[in-house]
Parts: sequence; structure tokens; C-alpha cells
Amino acid sequence: MLAVGIVFFEWDFVELILIYLSEIAIVAVLFATVAMITPQPIDDHDADRWRDDPTPIQPVSVLPPIYGRNLGVIAENMITYAVFFFFFVGMFLSVVDRSVSALFSPTTGLAVLAICVSQVIRVWREFLVDRSYRERSPAEALELGLRPVARFIIVAMYVVVPTTVVVVTAVFAAPEMMSRPVILLAYVLPIGAARVWLQDGAVESVLQHQE
Repeated sequence: MLAVGIVFFEWDFVELILIYLSEIAIVAVLFATVAMITPQPIDDHDADRWRDDPTPIQPVSVLPPIYGRNLGVIAENMITYAVFFFFFVGMFLSVVDRSVSALFSPTTGLAVLAICVSQVIRVWREFLVDRSYRERSPAEALELGLRPVARFIIVAMYVVVPTTVVVVTAVFAAPEMMSRPVILLAYVLPIGAARVWLQDGAVESVLQHQE
């Protein structure tokens, strides 16, 4: 999607980062919401609190019940997430010379809408089909929801930084070949490859290696 936007819609770094941050926010909100309806206990997390059967709260009969004991662990994880997310947003806004409203063009709006639809479908398949959320814990939902933040940090450290070194070197060595689309694609293609690799469970292996 990002490569198409660069080639056909002339997106620049601003649009790319906006879409990336939008995806992080959308995924986190959706899976944090799903975490409220997962009744299974969390292993190795405050055992006394999770020993008893959960008490369901169902304010709307047509919707799944929520579980009050999940709210604490959701808030704990989301606060940590919010610190990282708003740090990235603050850095983004500090270097952008456009107003927030001016950032959204019709094409970036469609891209964000496509992300929303794809993630809703993902939530449906992972947790709602056949009411599979009944067999899941809030930790499972939060892991999926907060994984994009870990991916963002890993991509920044291991892809963006070395790619920048290569791009700067290429600009000095062959400036006539380094047009804006070429530079953007030089970032987007390895970032896209890294994101595909990290979706296959590699986030955990990278984080464990760092520990």
C-alpha cells in the first residue's frame, strides 16, 4: 500500500508516518476493547485476583459481557503504550510544517479506512467467530494490540537507522540518481519486508535477544 502511495499519489514521509501511527492507534484501541470481553485468567499474573470466576457485566444484551477484573491490566498496559505512542506523535508533529487537518488527504484517508476495515476483520477472525473470545485471556488480546509498538521500535533501530546511513552515502556518491521517490522507496521496501518478517512471531525473538 505504501509503495503504491509513493508512486501513484506522491506521498512523502509525512503521509507515511501518519499512516503508520494511525495503524498503531487503531490496532491498540480495537484489541484493548476486545480484551474487556475475554474471561480466561492470565497465567502468572496476580494469582489471587484471577483465581475466582470472573463476574460479567452486560450493559447491552446484544453485546458480549465485559469483565471488571480485566480493566486494571488493560489500563496498566495501555498507559505504557500511550507513553511511547505520544512520544512518537510529539516527535512527528514537531517536525511537520502542516496543520493536523492538512495532513489528511483523500488518499491517506482511504488508507486509514482500509487499515480500520482490515483490523476489524482480524479482530472478528481472532476473537469473535464462534465466540472464541470465551477461550481467550486479556493478555492474548493485549499482546496482539500492543505488538505494533514493539515492531515500530525494532524497525526504527534495525531498519531506519542503517537505511539512513545507506541513503546519505548514496546521495553523496550519486546525487543525480537519488530522486525523492527513490529515497522513499529505499525506506519503504526494507521496512515492509521487516514488518512481514516481524508478523511471523519474530518480535518476541528480537525482544528476548535484547534482554
